[in-house]
Amino acid sequence: MEPPVSVSSRENRSVKIGAGGWAYLPLDEEDRLNAYAGLFDYVEVNTTFYHMPRLSTVRSWRRRVPPGFTFSVKCNRRATHELGLTPAEETFRVLERMRMTLRLLRSDMLVLQTPPSLAVDERKVREVAAILPSAGLGGMQVFWEARARNSQDRVKAVRAEMLREGLVPVVDLAREPPVPGAAVAYSRMFGASAFDGDLLSKIYQRVTGWSGDAVVLTFHGGNMYADALRYKKRFST
Repeated sequence: MEPPVSVSSRENRSVKIGAGGWAYLPLDEEDRLNAYAGLFDYVEVNTTFYHMPRLSTVRSWRRRVPPGFTFSVKCNRRATHELGLTPAEETFRVLERMRMTLRLLRSDMLVLQTPPSLAVDERKVREVAAILPSAGLGGMQVFWEARARNSQDRVKAVRAEMLREGLVPVVDLAREPPVPGAAVAYSRMFGASAFDGDLLSKIYQRVTGWSGDAVVLTFHGGNMYADALRYKKRFST
């Protein structure tokens, strides 16, 4: 297994490159997570969105990757889609389980993805920011992809409120630049059916032209592993 690779497009900047899960890696390896960790040093765990894995399973994930491997964890849909991240008792239970999962993975990166049906304004941002510490998630890096259908001005206002509350807006660097003022550019990229060379170059330009501290590039879609590998091989240093 080759060692995990962390790349940097600016001095001392952390850049993580990976994909949304390892289950569909097109290999015959029995342990696809272990095989995935030979290609990338980071993965976004999406299975936690659909169901709550056993804690013994989560422990096995950590054991099967190198010490420097990084996980981010997508919050279960019960909290984000069904309960709308309201301060309900069950929301706290779900978030507590996410906290336990993060702890076992030695990660502090939680991803919230809320649906278009959930209206997200400044008041909602403040409500969610108040919930997180009560669920033991204070001090975690929380990345929020709000899919509410807002105007560009409203999106800017909501993202500005997220930053004020210590939350990081998720962006798709295939479609837009990083958010000004954010310390981390966390990107979930669905912006193309095929990430050709020109689009990969545009993503790289957006990364190198940004002054933040860390970048997380998460490729999604049917070709996510190949796209992530092409980006890594072309632009990693």
